[in-house]
Amino acid sequence: MVRDRPLVGRAIIVIALVVEGFDLQAANLAGPSIVAAFSVTPAQLGPVLSASLVGVLVGAILIGPLGDRHGRRKVIVGSCIAYGLVSLVTVMATSLTQLVILRFFVGVGLGGMLPNALALAAQIAGPRYRATATGLVGIGITFGGVVAGVAAAQLIGDYGWQVMFLLGGILPLIIALIVHFSLPEGRPQANDDAVVDSGEAPRPGVRRLLAPTYRAQTIAIWFIFAFCLMSGYLLNAWVPLVTRAANFSLEESAWLTTAFHTGGTIGGIFSSIMLSWNRWRTAGLFALTGAIMLGLAGAVVWGTAALTILIVMAGFGVIGTQNAINGATGATYPEAMRSSGLGWALGIGRIGSIIGPLVGAAVAGAGFFAPHQFFLIPVVPMIVAAFLALWLSRRPPLSH
Repeated sequence: MVRDRPLVGRAIIVIALVVEGFDLQAANLAGPSIVAAFSVTPAQLGPVLSASLVGVLVGAILIGPLGDRHGRRKVIVGSCIAYGLVSLVTVMATSLTQLVILRFFVGVGLGGMLPNALALAAQIAGPRYRATATGLVGIGITFGGVVAGVAAAQLIGDYGWQVMFLLGGILPLIIALIVHFSLPEGRPQANDDAVVDSGEAPRPGVRRLLAPTYRAQTIAIWFIFAFCLMSGYLLNAWVPLVTRAANFSLEESAWLTTAFHTGGTIGGIFSSIMLSWNRWRTAGLFALTGAIMLGLAGAVVWGTAALTILIVMAGFGVIGTQNAINGATGATYPEAMRSSGLGWALGIGRIGSIIGPLVGAAVAGAGFFAPHQFFLIPVVPMIVAAFLALWLSRRPPLSH
């Protein structure tokens, strides 16, 4: 067990989230090869790219809060086993319909695991370092995207799109064993900061989140998550396809996607460090940075080197914001509400993540934009998220 070794515990959670990030990105990076293998258009691939995100929404809302009642380790282990097995079955898919169904169930497992992993990291860290620890742990998801991009660039050409789902199935099964034998159960404690004046822990759930004390901030958090995840997953899904449409090679498209996640990993580190300064102000500043970089990337046609730099900086801002809001939210709610607060924020946020790839598919099908102009689509959502985060920075935290 790692009860007395919080750094080891957080490291294990980071590795688990690296694997989750790999699985989230697998279909996006396999997308160009799936289009070729199934003889479909990129627009027809939209439901496949969104299916896992619909599943994440369901999993975050229905499975995520179970950690507050039954223990976070149990939910993490069960979720890893579930999405790992379904990912292995995905290797045998022979139609887009099968891919949509299987990616949905992968998403359910991913959605149940994420809020509990973040909440357990926050609990292990203790009150003083809670926001920073949650933010740093969240970098694992972003780095998982980097690992997926490298794997795609090196392996898909030789082994086909199936290799991404094969790896995405084996790795979470290994993680489930490690988590089961290494991490504490992670139930909220009666003497934690969640204790209310009556001496009883409040019941987790959406009713509590929308009680008058929490309502305004909860709704703002939900909109921030929705706008940030819409922007991030639009880019996750469509950078490989858009860059292919702009005549980059399959390998170059994978590396440009990796550049986005590399910038996000760097942004996640910086935003996590800055969370100790001001949680929501940090999120607001990173969101504005992402909006500016995306605006520049979509303004004109850039060469490979310049586009790579702008994509790195866009990832720095967009994914750095996502990491910051994970940490800020994890530190904002009381302990007994933390899995519920993160679960519902991530779940509602997934509405935006579902819409993002579908917007990309609609735009691609309609032919409204040149490939480089796709980068303009997330600019307004990121600006709105920035101003909501800056508003939250002026509000008192809910856990005090």
